[in-house]
Amino acid sequence: MKISVSSIVRDHFKTLYAGDGVLATVGDFLLFFGMPLAGAAFAWGRGFELKSDAYNLSITFFGIFIALLLNIQVAIFSIFQRKWTTPSDAREAKVQQKVVAARRALLEELNANISYLVLICCIALVAVLTFYVSEWRAGVAPAITILLYGHFLLTLLMIVKRSHALFQKEYRDSPE
Repeated sequence: MKISVSSIVRDHFKTLYAGDGVLATVGDFLLFFGMPLAGAAFAWGRGFELKSDAYNLSITFFGIFIALLLNIQVAIFSIFQRKWTTPSDAREAKVQQKVVAARRALLEELNANISYLVLICCIALVAVLTFYVSEWRAGVAPAITILLYGHFLLTLLMIVKRSHALFQKEYRDSPE
């Protein structure tokens, strides 16, 4: 199916595994999914309300982030396409091969995470647009909005961390 996003979700969840193929800690899942759910449940239980301006800002926020994240994917793809000259020394070539393989794995994870975050932004955009148009200010709508913001923020922080690691490697490994 042309619009199936299951591979994006599957690839993102694969990045939550530890390096040795073991499922990430329960703490990681509680952080990325439990904390936003807890925030949403708290807001719903307290009868939290959002003004129409909050939805209006959210529509702008998620729309801008979709564009920014897609541009970041293009920039990361240019790093992925970078060609490396193989050193003549066999030992140096083997070390470089490991560095390139690690960089490629990190780029693949980063791509999966960014694609997933674009998907979350699209879902959030449609949700807050629906809440705005239907003037749904209280009840489950603010709770869903808080859930989406919380999950977005935590996933974005993971992307920032991985991007930082990637760019640090680029700066460290680039020729003088």
